[in-house]
Amino acid sequence: MTIDARIAVLPPGEQRLEIRDVTLNALGPYEVAVEQQAFGVCHSQLDRIYDPSRTEPMLLGHESIGTVAAVGDHVDYVAPGDHVLTTWIPRAPLDGRPPVPSHVAFANGDVARTHNTFTWGTHAVVDEQYVVKAPDGTPQDLGSIIGCALMTGAGAVMNSAAVRPGQSVAVWGAGGVGLCAIAGAAILKATPVIAVDVDDDKLKLARQFGATEVINAKKTDPVAAIRALTPHDDGTQGVDYAFDCTGIGTNIPVSLASVRPGIRGAGIRGGADILVGIPRTPFPLDSMDLLNGEKSLLGCVGGSCAPARDFETFVDWTRDGRFDPSALVTDRFTLDELNDAVEALHDGHVRGRAVVELEG
Repeated sequence: MTIDARIAVLPPGEQRLEIRDVTLNALGPYEVAVEQQAFGVCHSQLDRIYDPSRTEPMLLGHESIGTVAAVGDHVDYVAPGDHVLTTWIPRAPLDGRPPVPSHVAFANGDVARTHNTFTWGTHAVVDEQYVVKAPDGTPQDLGSIIGCALMTGAGAVMNSAAVRPGQSVAVWGAGGVGLCAIAGAAILKATPVIAVDVDDDKLKLARQFGATEVINAKKTDPVAAIRALTPHDDGTQGVDYAFDCTGIGTNIPVSLASVRPGIRGAGIRGGADILVGIPRTPFPLDSMDLLNGEKSLLGCVGGSCAPARDFETFVDWTRDGRFDPSALVTDRFTLDELNDAVEALHDGHVRGRAVVELEG
């Protein structure tokens, strides 16, 4: 079968997307074509848009909700008509076969490629490992951001750190991913849950997602404020876990400093700073703070999530009212307004998550 689609393409050397018409023809044996309902606009895609080294047309996006339109001959996990979620972390390795990155060929001869998948368009064509069956009752707002923002932020708290009730948490950066980390910490009964940002509007929103304390790093010393909020019986100060969602390399030694130190000779190790945002350049590190405090600096990719397992958990949070995806989706756009969405995100005007909604 053929599918008429409108796909966002980023030409080489350009920073504005073009919405192009394309006819999607025969699928590869492991490919799934998804008719999109809504997709998220993730900050990580800005790095690709503003990357001057690109030499080929590029397809972007990696989180969405939609319905399967067609499948390749070897696909047996989903079938046409299934409601699915698209993500950028493979659902599960299939017999050791690595997922195949997506690409689309256009009538003018352009072949646009992806990092692994794409969702910015009326349709997406992805390897079957990048789709997850949507649990019953998955709302559109949740489905549009579950495949990156929620997975990365809440997953870091749930999986990478395995936060337990009563442990203290600071989340640095209260954007879309940071808000999901705050929500995850609150749902897992961390206390206190401290949000750090430089924008009072974002900090106000952070309280809606469960932050018990907020700190504007422009107005006060955030490390001193966090330490004052987290005294421990052993005389140390600082959070058990910091989640650095800023993506700013120079902030990492600062967030690390907010973590409680260990006590040498007492067998008490320090806390951990979890690297959630993606610093694109080398960053300085206070090695003595890391060493003497017996602290840990941990990286996590996609919240250390297993999508087929964890997406059901996130939907459960929404079903019982612990997580409100409609509050996270603060900005809504149409496909023709996609460049406006990118510009708003780049300029810092998106408080939570920007989502593009497709006409049904």
